[in-house]
Amino acid sequence: MEIKESWIAEQAVNANALKNAKALVQSGKFVRLVRSEDDTFYRGECQGSGSSNYTTSADFLDPAHPVFRCSCPSRQFPCKHSLGLLYAIAQKAAFETGAIPEDILRKRERLAKRSTQPETVAEPPQAKPKKTKKTANKKRWLKQLEGLDVCDRMLRDLVRSGVSAFVNNSLKDYEALAKQMNDYYLPGIQRQLVTLIAAARTAQTSEGTYDAVFTELLRLNQTVKQGRQYLNKKLQDQPVTPEEKGIEEGLGTIWNLSDLKEQGFEIGEQSLIQLGFRVRYDSAHQETVEEGFWFVHPLNEIHKTIHIRPKKAEKYIREEDSVLMKIKAPAVYLYPGAGNRRLRYEETRTTEPLNGDDYARIRQAAGETLETVIKVVKNKLKNPFVKNEVAALIAYAEIRRQDEGFVMLDRQGEALALSPLEGMSLMALTALPEQKLLADQCALLLFSYEAQTHRLIAKPMSLISAEHIVRLLY
Repeated sequence: MEIKESWIAEQAVNANALKNAKALVQSGKFVRLVRSEDDTFYRGECQGSGSSNYTTSADFLDPAHPVFRCSCPSRQFPCKHSLGLLYAIAQKAAFETGAIPEDILRKRERLAKRSTQPETVAEPPQAKPKKTKKTANKKRWLKQLEGLDVCDRMLRDLVRSGVSAFVNNSLKDYEALAKQMNDYYLPGIQRQLVTLIAAARTAQTSEGTYDAVFTELLRLNQTVKQGRQYLNKKLQDQPVTPEEKGIEEGLGTIWNLSDLKEQGFEIGEQSLIQLGFRVRYDSAHQETVEEGFWFVHPLNEIHKTIHIRPKKAEKYIREEDSVLMKIKAPAVYLYPGAGNRRLRYEETRTTEPLNGDDYARIRQAAGETLETVIKVVKNKLKNPFVKNEVAALIAYAEIRRQDEGFVMLDRQGEALALSPLEGMSLMALTALPEQKLLADQCALLLFSYEAQTHRLIAKPMSLISAEHIVRLLY
């Protein structure tokens, strides 16, 4: 069977899954590879972190819609073991010939019964799989609506009983509800519930400060409300805009490259320059999050890459690192959403050093006044699907010390107090390689709303001159 690596890349959830899949093949982790005589079924046994091997398979009975299965606990689909099996096929690895397992044959029979159409109905070859997919989508949307109703009832009960009663509850019932959201295909709602519960636990030890709880409740309520409207439009075959598709991030849709391409989120060839990189630990979800903030040209916008390493599997997932070269990608994909949207790019990329034109483009894209930049940032932060952070470029006339801290002044003399990123001190501004970096340059600021103080926080990530990008945090 012929499989191209470009096709494999389209099936992956993220670039890191592809790297790990290639590593499995290269390091000989597949201890057994089997294929059927008709080349429609492939199976592999792969060494994993447990005492027994993982069994992964790829069923190509319908080549246009292959089915991937794996015994590993990964939440990614297809997982790295399934992708590794595909790489083994593409690289012509040695597969022994064997029979298709009985359980796979039974699953094929059940699938055939569900998708069989009357012989009298003349349809084009692609009509059956499309109808099957549409039927499956409708079942999933109905199930998601059921889950949103469950969550909505919880919110109504919570409002009736009061936020104080919720915070001082044992929260175990809410933890059970969060787990239940996976049964409704709503991992995004599950994450929001986990974040809400974490905010409630913090409030239990912070003398009744409920601001973060209110913020998460409002965000969850908006997700439920807009999610229900969006799903009802889908069920009624009404057209939805690209902006409306941003709700799918809140519901927890997992996008692969083929989905992004099919939905029209490919923006073609772009140059990517990483302006900032950070690693943070999300204690609520017990995972390490690695984020890169990129200037995307000729789009001239700031978007970000996100790489998540769950604590339980952290040692098995390769860490991301900062990138100092310019990446030229033949295709870039932006996830639906608002603010700094998540991006992915083709693996077949090239890199080259930055030049003067690159620095000039970044500086030209910076906002000229604090007033205009902050207005745009506030509007973005009002969106419930923007996770309380927006990175923006701004030109400044000066950064200087004031009292115990630092302020940034724009060319109109307006001042903005600066706050440090986690793991960083603003005293780093006094140890720059060139003090001229503190005047007439531009900066990448990370804005967020602080619920406790009810104010906008601005944290500098990097300073950009005509010759350098000086990162304040690696």
